[in-house]
Formats: sequence, structure tokens, C-alpha cells
Amino acid sequence: MSNPLRTSGDYELFLYTLTDQFPSVHRSTVAFIRRGSTLARVTGELYFDSDIRLVVRERLVYRSLPVIIDWYGYDSTLAIFRLL
Repeated sequence: MSNPLRTSGDYELFLYTLTDQFPSVHRSTVAFIRRGSTLARVTGELYFDSDIRLVVRERLVYRSLPVIIDWYGYDSTLAIFRLL
């Protein structure tokens, strides 16, 4: 897939196959949620090596193509364990 934002279906497929395409992504809870005929939300978390977690929030508009991410928020955390 050359441009995952070409259509809403392409972006949805891209999101649901992240763990297949990128070996560094161990687990994904990312969901593509349609909110009518021209709006969708993406929400969830990606888990990587070394206990890195990325929280994903996006709002997508696809009145015309390609799809536009018109709002987004990402937050990352790193779990650090201390042995006593």
C-alpha cells in the first residue's frame, strides 16, 4: 500500500495490520471507529520493545480524498522497573 490515507478503507486496513507490517509493534489495541459517512476516530495503544507504550488518538475527515487527519494526540510512556 503506497498511501494508507488514500481512502478510509486503506487507512483502516493499515491500522489493523500494524503488528504484521512492523515487527517492533508487539501488540495493538488501536481501533478505527466510523462516526458517520465522513468522520472517523482512531483510538488505542501500541506496545513496543522495552516496555514502550504509545497512546493514539486521531480524528479523520474523508469528505474528499485523500483522508485528512484533522486532529490528533499521541502520548508515550516508558515503564522503568527498579530492583531493590
